[in-house]
Amino acid sequence: MDSSALKDTIPENARLALEPTAQGARLRRRAIAVGGFSLLVLGFLVAIGLGRLILLLIGLVAGAALAFVIVRTLRSRGGAVRHAAGAVQSAAGSAARRPVGSVRTRAAERRERSAERSQGKEVSRLNARGVELRRQGDPEAAVGAHRAALELAHAAGDPSTEAMTLNNLGLALAHTGDERAAIDHFDASVAILREIDDTHHEGQVLANLGFLHGRSGRHEQAVYCLEAALDRLEPDSRAFRHVEEQLRRAS
Repeated sequence: MDSSALKDTIPENARLALEPTAQGARLRRRAIAVGGFSLLVLGFLVAIGLGRLILLLIGLVAGAALAFVIVRTLRSRGGAVRHAAGAVQSAAGSAARRPVGSVRTRAAERRERSAERSQGKEVSRLNARGVELRRQGDPEAAVGAHRAALELAHAAGDPSTEAMTLNNLGLALAHTGDERAAIDHFDASVAILREIDDTHHEGQVLANLGFLHGRSGRHEQAVYCLEAALDRLEPDSRAFRHVEEQLRRAS
């Protein structure tokens, strides 16, 4: 096989490992050829009477040549073994490093998921606390709880939770008498829900906005918001029936 064919069929690392073995084979073939020629010469010298002296000299030369070939072959094979061992150690080191990186990545992902779950639980707790405070007649404290929840939801990048927290904050602000701020928070909630295509919750927030307008005597605005809410709420939901009832009273 020529060198180009060798390069095409055997990878580079394998060629490097096989090269000393090939060199040893060539040296052995040369030694065999020299030995055969020496035997021919010996036969000729024996025929003319100088066999013993020449036999001794040739034996010494052949022995030295054979010893040279053996030493050269052993050294070459030793180098190939060391090269192969180094390659194995390098591969083992790389393989050992990869799992460590993977373990670290998985551990980081688990920590992130755990932190997200913990943050989500805290948002839910704050929102529930805010609703409880509002129903107990302490809307100012409810506003504080919902603002804290809103900050966490926004930092977590959870648009659905952020939108519903804005809705809760709007309800609490409306109970403090700050209608302008309440309307702004309802409007911000609707914008997010529309963006993420959460139609049902959008209807709920529009209904709250309509109720606020109705309590403040803005009849036209109330009817507009409540009709828009009906278009988005699920017909079999409690919110739909409540909005439908409020519209009948307004008409």
